[in-house]
Amino acid sequence: MPRISYLIHNAETGRRLSIGTTDTDQPPADLAADLVQRNRTEHSYYTGPRTCWIWAPADESLAHLETAPAAAQRFDL
Repeated sequence: MPRISYLIHNAETGRRLSIGTTDTDQPPADLAADLVQRNRTEHSYYTGPRTCWIWAPADESLAHLETAPAAAQRFDL
């Protein structure tokens, strides 16, 4: 299974809600939907739209990443 990095933002303010990596064979759109659904459960205080960015990870540190790399796929959910 390939490793995928993701970043989820509050679509209204750009605030980072979640970031991480996961191993999956899911198509990117399905993975984004699953990640956003999980994020909605974990961050139920925010009910608005979210943007999920998905990309193949490089050697970058995700700890302080605020924006996704240019090659990332964007999903507005």
